Amino acid sequence: MVKVLVCDQVDITRLSLGPSFEVDYRPTLSREELLSVAGNYEVLVVRSRTKVDREVLERANRLKLVARPGTGLDNVDVGFAKERGVAVVNSPESLVEAVAEQVVLVMLALSRKLVQADTGTRSGKWEKNVLVGRELKGKVLGVVGFGRIGRRIAEIGRALGMTILAYDVVPVPQDVTGPLGARMVPLDEIFSSSDYITLHVPLAPDTVHMVDAPRIATMKESSVLVNMSRGGVVDEDALASALRAGTIGGAALDVFEKEPPSGTILSAPNVILTPHIGGQTEEAQANAIEVVGEKVRAFFKAP
Repeated sequence: MVKVLVCDQVDITRLSLGPSFEVDYRPTLSREELLSVAGNYEVLVVRSRTKVDREVLERANRLKLVARPGTGLDNVDVGFAKERGVAVVNSPESLVEAVAEQVVLVMLALSRKLVQADTGTRSGKWEKNVLVGRELKGKVLGVVGFGRIGRRIAEIGRALGMTILAYDVVPVPQDVTGPLGARMVPLDEIFSSSDYITLHVPLAPDTVHMVDAPRIATMKESSVLVNMSRGGVVDEDALASALRAGTIGGAALDVFEKEPPSGTILSAPNVILTPHIGGQTEEAQANAIEVVGEKVRAFFKAP
């Protein structure tokens, strides 16, 4: 019997692990409690709340697998897990549609000044002649990180009549870019040429503050930046300064250097801030757990 500890809130019925697994569901487990019991389990299932760091991995001497429904692995020390022979799986494929739709949602909301229109109308204003927006059709969409999510956003953008520029650190073959109408370009060209820029890269040493003050300074005055990837990829103070100065048109952040966020970005104009909900749809969450369950069963060759 494989013992599984589910440390965070998930719909465990969707894990569908079957009779080969004994599942212990403890979604409010404290760190101290986790450290005391980690050695009893072969599998840890976590979301973003629980940190599976070096200390936890050292205590978990029976551990064979860490499973994370969703995309990010920022809370798992993947390198140290590998050193200890512990496999790590996640389910990035399950969140593609949810994140892509939210990116397009905030692009449209910023372009049509939706938040300002709603707030003003509720307060008794009738700013019909002030709230002149822009259409996405005919604009340039720059996609930074051309994986599953980036490609889906490119597909939607092309359907809306946008020109697609893309950047990735790994080569993307023509049979992928061609059908999407995407042209691979250097990162600097993404920022200088795009009307809308959407980020889909992991947080790594070479992506920390990848979008800093000098890079933001190369953006068009009307351009919009969207970050649905990882907090820390964008220098939030530099972004807030640019928004206040009006040197870029707007921004939308769903992820932050510190969550919940604090600091200058909270009072910046023309920015939509959301609480890391890019993948928070009923369909995506259900699928994320189901996919992870399949990967756990496959790892242990269980039916």
